[in-house]
Amino acid sequence: MTDDNGAPEAASEASGRIRTGDMSGAMVVGNGNTVNLLRITAESGSTITVKQEPLPDPVKRRPISQLPRSAAEPLIGRARDAAVLQEAVETRQLVQIWGAAGVGKSALLRHLARELPRGHDGVAYVEAGGRTADDLAQAIFDISFDAPNYKPSTEVLKEHLKTLRLRIYLDDAALDEKDLRRLFDMASRSTFVFTSQARSALDGVHAIRLDGLAAPAAAELVTALLARALRPDEATTVAALCDAVDGNPLRLRRIALSAATGKGLPGIDDLPELLPALLKKLGPRERDLLHLLGSLSGAELAARHLNDLLGGTDVDTIAEGLVRHGLLLASETGYSCPPDVAEAVLNSRRTEFPADRLCRAFTVWAEAVDTTPDDVAAHFQALDVAVLRAERSGHARLGVELARVASPKLALSRQFDAWGSLLGAGWAAARSAGDGESEEFFLHEARTRRKAIGRVAQTTALVLEAEVLWHELAVLHAQSAGHQVAGQSVVHQAAGHAVAHQVAGHAVAHQVAGGAASTVAPPVASAPVASAHGVVHVQAVANSTAASATSAAPAPVHAVRPVVDLSGGSAQPHLAVHTAGAHSTASVPQRIDLSAAHSSGVHSTHAANTTTTAASTGHTGVVAGGAVAKGGMTGLALACTLGLAAVVGVGAMVHANEQSTSSPAVVSSSVGTPDLSDETLPAYEPSPSVDPVCASGIPELMPEMQQFGADADIMSAAIDSYNSDMAAYNSGQSSTTPDDSMLLSDIGTVISDLDSVESTLQGAISQAQDSAVESDLDDMLTAVQEIQDLNQSFKNDLESDPGGGAEIDTSAQASALASAAASLQTDCGT
Repeated sequence: MTDDNGAPEAASEASGRIRTGDMSGAMVVGNGNTVNLLRITAESGSTITVKQEPLPDPVKRRPISQLPRSAAEPLIGRARDAAVLQEAVETRQLVQIWGAAGVGKSALLRHLARELPRGHDGVAYVEAGGRTADDLAQAIFDISFDAPNYKPSTEVLKEHLKTLRLRIYLDDAALDEKDLRRLFDMASRSTFVFTSQARSALDGVHAIRLDGLAAPAAAELVTALLARALRPDEATTVAALCDAVDGNPLRLRRIALSAATGKGLPGIDDLPELLPALLKKLGPRERDLLHLLGSLSGAELAARHLNDLLGGTDVDTIAEGLVRHGLLLASETGYSCPPDVAEAVLNSRRTEFPADRLCRAFTVWAEAVDTTPDDVAAHFQALDVAVLRAERSGHARLGVELARVASPKLALSRQFDAWGSLLGAGWAAARSAGDGESEEFFLHEARTRRKAIGRVAQTTALVLEAEVLWHELAVLHAQSAGHQVAGQSVVHQAAGHAVAHQVAGHAVAHQVAGGAASTVAPPVASAPVASAHGVVHVQAVANSTAASATSAAPAPVHAVRPVVDLSGGSAQPHLAVHTAGAHSTASVPQRIDLSAAHSSGVHSTHAANTTTTAASTGHTGVVAGGAVAKGGMTGLALACTLGLAAVVGVGAMVHANEQSTSSPAVVSSSVGTPDLSDETLPAYEPSPSVDPVCASGIPELMPEMQQFGADADIMSAAIDSYNSDMAAYNSGQSSTTPDDSMLLSDIGTVISDLDSVESTLQGAISQAQDSAVESDLDDMLTAVQEIQDLNQSFKNDLESDPGGGAEIDTSAQASALASAAASLQTDCGT
């Protein structure tokens, strides 16, 4: 470990050597049709092979018991709430406790888990913060069954969970309605009691709002914290303060701390500045602890980490004192900092805890022999934050090292979505560090992970469609609450150039003097990826050789082509916005070879820069090649997401945009399209236990989605051709006005394809019996109809005013279609 200033670099960072540890292990994954053995080593990564033997036979534990730790203090003022909830739990299957942060939801849930009668098979208390539905389902399986080193496929997992009659308590289950429903359906005979801040709109959930404490309970709490009786005047003040903070127990604890360390209870007017005043009264070690945890975006650390990072053996004692007074939160695995405390601490320090120290300490811990896979899984959010912050702060190589050391243990924990999130963070750090070998490692692990969880058809296509993999890693990465640094931003001002870095979501906006702002999405943060059928811009650009013309020339069509930028740099190409007289640069990635001849599909090369100026007419033009943040998915990617296409052949190339500095913003790029003829389609075999429409509706969608993908690629080629003709016309090389008839015809063909898909989806919806499958089909239909409407409007605009400019952006709808299709595949057990 370095000195406190964190300046010296680790030997591995200086020498270029990446530590990988020596962790290795194996697990069985899959279903009855495909039993796989996943072998994991730190040095070379994971491999998966088919086993010629039956699946393990999990044995249900009797009884099943996973309880929260005993509370350090009695529950004050919640007798009535507990009684109401007990009645609800005994009569309802899905019960939610919701309310504001700090109101006491977690404390009440722990109390219920320990005190209420158990279910027929037992009780399971699970901390759900930052976890996906799939990881939660696996956690419930691990609690309930004795099945060492076994990760069932989704359909097998569902079969086992449906045998359980548990009372399952989920703390901080911040899942959306669809994921909640999927989780509840997997364990459909169990009772769920879960907490979250927002009320759930899911059908069947009995939601109970938890309000703050009443004045008598607030006085009891403050009295207990002060360890003395309140004077009459203090009782009146506490009642007024209780009303001012809505009885919030966390804030009442801080009020009591103020009274214990100051001149008495604060007044109502003192409340806005109460937290900063409390921080000033704390000792150095307490402030250091808050600074450490406040720098982790809500992620938790165990006592061992606190001692290692702050130097000492009793930091957990200090932490418990801060929990008692409402400045920290305690969980089953460690301590975390409330958002308002974190904000106040970071504002006072004006710096975060050094990322290099975090990475070094976590790396030593992760590779220690006594650190188990479950230990690593319990702290996956802290690992994600450390890797992400290392990349931001110029220590990307340390982030890569941490991700590589922790990856095998996280994989062996069977929390595969947490594993995917760390792989995404590690990949981003490797790109930033220019470490091609580690980039390849993380992509290899991500592919193996996909294959292990049964997405074989998609895995086959990854060599050609790396953005599908990128998008999945981005989604998993974004689901971790560890990087949701809400409200934290850093603003830098420079002469003529203001750059705002918004931490939440990692959007970066660059405001150039005289120009418009553009948003850039880093590769593993939140935004969808570029697509052939994402954003299309049409704009009038005057012919430079005919300035005296009375009317504008027909507009060039700007289409975003599939750009997979796996070259150097952590951010995706900028969306360069040009105004008359202003110059910007658009970062254009080099050609990337994603052929099957390369195991990772990655060449780590640095992006080239191309400068393009707007035409002299003063119209604003958008360089389409950088519009990564709005990209959707290609027709092939959609087909792969549906599991409808098996990709054959090698040598397919993804080309970056090729632009000339002397021409207007014209896009020219291509995708080598594999053979998607009928004979390449794999047999579709849904699980026999799912909705029968899966066996009839999806196969009918296969040729229609295949045709849509092929025709959408033809449409993109027509856009390229039209752009080329327009470039020649604008440069004076051609005097012939470009003909858009072929482009309009191709758009019409795509609209007709979508008509067919829409009709098939409507038929499938009418036959669906399973609510989850029907919901998936509804979501697909909505996305298809919206894509169709946007294409129709685009076609109408081109026909009515060819030179007037038009725009189409189907990226959000394409992403929604892909998401719904992936969910359908899961719900159909494919």
